[in-house]
Amino acid sequence: MLNRHRGRIYEQRRQVLEGDDMSEQVKLWIDDLVEETVSAFTEEHYAEEWDIEALTNAMAALYPTEITAAELREDLGDGMTREALIDEFKTDARDEYEAKEEEFGATDDGTPLMRELERFVILQVVDVRWREHLENMDYLREGVHLRSMAQKDPLVEYTSEGERMFTEIGRAHV
Repeated sequence: MLNRHRGRIYEQRRQVLEGDDMSEQVKLWIDDLVEETVSAFTEEHYAEEWDIEALTNAMAALYPTEITAAELREDLGDGMTREALIDEFKTDARDEYEAKEEEFGATDDGTPLMRELERFVILQVVDVRWREHLENMDYLREGVHLRSMAQKDPLVEYTSEGERMFTEIGRAHV
């Protein structure tokens, strides 16, 4: 199992090191993060119960947005749905991302400097999360034998818990 995990991490690192354009993946991560954040603050059934102030603060902590709580309250009064709110923040976040790309400019060969920055950040995050995963797997290995006292197969438990933990780091955002 760890060899399979290692292979997937090394494949991801190879893509980054070989200079693959990761911008589409970064945009998907932006979309996922926006969706998760909006969903976290709009769990209540009725829009009037949503914590719009906390949502705009959370978004402002993620990226420099100009969407205000007052603006959103007005839109909610006009019947804005959670999906429309997600779309508005996705568009706003992607626009900010593209503005930063323009601001950073390009290298001498015309490649946007943002591609280099993306590669650097992704590589750092992948390496840190891989080290954390290895440490967590060591802790799991040390404690999984206790599950046999609950009539559970330690190997099955180690494998399933290890897969779940690896999936979690894959879902985590840069």
